[in-house]
This record gives sequence, C-alpha cells and structure tokens, in this order.
Amino acid sequence: MEETVRTLLQNQDSLEGPKVDPLDLMKAYKDKLLEEMWKQQDSLEGPTATAVEMPASPEAGGGSEENSKDSNPLLERLRALEAENSALSMENDNQRKQYERCLDEVANQVVQALLTQKVCLCLCSIEASLIQSAIRISQRNDDCHNDE
Repeated sequence: MEETVRTLLQNQDSLEGPKVDPLDLMKAYKDKLLEEMWKQQDSLEGPTATAVEMPASPEAGGGSEENSKDSNPLLERLRALEAENSALSMENDNQRKQYERCLDEVANQVVQALLTQKVCLCLCSIEASLIQSAIRISQRNDDCHNDE
C-alpha cells in the first residue's frame, strides 16, 4: 500500500501532461482561424482571384471597402471564438486545480489509512503476545495445581 501511495504521488505530475503555454495555444489557434478566414475569402471571390491580389494579413489589407465588408463578420467570429477559447482555458485551469485538490485529498486519506493499518497491526502484535503470556501463565498455574 505504501508503495502504491508513493507511485501515485510520483505519477501525479505526469498525469497533468506536458506543460503548454496558453499563449502559444492561443496564437496557434488564431493563426489557424486567420488561415481559414483567408480560405473562405478565396472561395467567396471565386477562381479569378489570385494569391498576389490577396493581402498577407488583415493588417496588410489595401483598405478596400469590399474587403472590410467580407472580413468584418469573420473578424467578429474570430473575436467571439477567442473569447470562448479564453473562457474554456480558464475553465480548464479551474478543473485542473480542482482535480489536483481532490488527488491531494485522496493521497492524504490513503496515507491516514496506511498509518491506521500500521497502528492496528502493532496493537494486534501486542495483544497476541499478551494472549501468549496469559496462556503460559495459565498453563503454569494448571501445572502447579496438578502437582498438588
């Protein structure tokens, strides 16, 4: 049991998984959304549009009114998804902290159970030796009474 507790405590860090910076995740997610936005914009403009005509990013856009009309709903969607991602990230962090607290509580309860088990075994040993002593004393008394 003690070995199991040690193993649980050692593996606690490995259960959390590799540490990933949330900012890196958000940047990668934003890049992916921007890429999808440009693909959608390509499909809306049709096969006549070329990659040279497309700006590399919204910041590098030519400022045309049509481009801003097309990208405005997409940018709003991007902002909404970023807000949702942020909320999910915070929820994930809260759940991870709650999981760690529960895991700590379970580990503490296991340690307490092991200590109680050790005390009980010790008490059983003492009681067994007392019983053996009582049996020997009883046998001696019986031997003394039989000798009389």
